[in-house]
Amino acid sequence: MITALVHRIRTQCSAELNTFRSQMHALARQDIGSGLDAAATTMARRPCLATPGVSVDIVGFTCPRSSGGGPSVRVAVSLSLQPGRMASAVHWEEAHAWAGAVAGGEWAAAEYVGSQESPGGMVFHYALKNAEDPNAVPEYSAVPEYSADYSSVL
Repeated sequence: MITALVHRIRTQCSAELNTFRSQMHALARQDIGSGLDAAATTMARRPCLATPGVSVDIVGFTCPRSSGGGPSVRVAVSLSLQPGRMASAVHWEEAHAWAGAVAGGEWAAAEYVGSQESPGGMVFHYALKNAEDPNAVPEYSAVPEYSADYSSVL
């Protein structure tokens, strides 16, 4: 399901994704760490493709790496439920598909870092892995190797 969603997102939102990636590349080139602690950009809110009544917000940001080198590029994907929407019926995996769709070009993959409940939904965090990084994970690796139970959300 996730691979099909990544393809659908890339097909339907290619212009927006390209613009967002360009903004992320510009942030990554900023001089993070010498006076600038972090930088962020957002993509316009979109409706979920897999679950009606849920919206998707994506925030891209950079922060300095503790080991020096270039900044770490991260993405947060927030899935927010509209009033009356039951959390147990949400396809939370769509967040992984959005992160996988953002990864491309310079970034080989979006590596799942963690998630947390938010008012009205969930926020999923990913690290974008550089294609030249010897530890880069395979494309679409935004799929975590765990069995999550999101039934407690909301």
